Amino acid sequence: MRGIILAGLLHICTISFACDICGGVSSNASIGLFASTQFHTIGIRSSYRGFSTYMNGIRHSQEFLFGQEAQFRTQLNKRFQLMGTIPFQNAIQIRDFGKDFVSGIGDPTIIGNFILYQKRDSTGFSKNFLSMGLGVKAPLGQTVSNANVLKNLYPGTGSWDFLVLTNYTKQFSKLWGWQTEISYAHKGKDKFGFQYGNSIQVSNQVFVNQKIGSYRLIVSTGVNYEQYAASRLNGEPIVGATNQGMLLSARASANILTYRWLWSFSVQQPFMQNINEGSIRQNTGATISLNYLLKK
Repeated sequence: MRGIILAGLLHICTISFACDICGGVSSNASIGLFASTQFHTIGIRSSYRGFSTYMNGIRHSQEFLFGQEAQFRTQLNKRFQLMGTIPFQNAIQIRDFGKDFVSGIGDPTIIGNFILYQKRDSTGFSKNFLSMGLGVKAPLGQTVSNANVLKNLYPGTGSWDFLVLTNYTKQFSKLWGWQTEISYAHKGKDKFGFQYGNSIQVSNQVFVNQKIGSYRLIVSTGVNYEQYAASRLNGEPIVGATNQGMLLSARASANILTYRWLWSFSVQQPFMQNINEGSIRQNTGATISLNYLLKK
């Protein structure tokens, strides 16, 4: 039990792959440091992301997205984990002369994570962990044609998307460690021939694991890089609305672990970005989650 907890519980199954909204800027799935433990979990996760859209350097709209996800994770055997989410989203766009509201169920995601290597010491403490995951997102959420100017506010993409990710966690001591994760999303076409660009995400973070009374506090800080290829219609780039670009952000989180519960809060602040030739800017985002832990 001690070895499992000290393995580092962070970003509890933080899958965020439900939609590609506001310029296709939607993070790939992430499983964080929790992959190195052997708990079954069920939980909920709420998130907020804000965007600003510009024309000729002048802001003409703001977008606010509030997401809720039911999520689960199960350890099927020593080498294989299964996890997934069912999302729901509320989106608001506020313009100079009006506003629109879109809400609905998003696209569910499921990921199988294969543990390639794990080294523990004599007490069961995890020293090194390497895994590779394969995921799929089903087009079951609400979506519309790209001819609709509000398409990026809808919670579904209308396409089958596929994900490959790898996660490496190095514990230098029982107090602190390092985690690196790389993911790639291949995005398919919807029934209208529209296709969001493929995306890659790389995150690096250092974490500290400290016991406080009967609880554990796990905090982390690091950077996150995202890159998005151009959106296409029937195989051709969309002029003036490619959604192509990059995003570099600072990220921090705080997690409190009790005997059966894990409370998590994280915040992400972009400090370098260029999306759709600067016409879209992502602002501060935050998430909060609560998960119930079931011992394997």
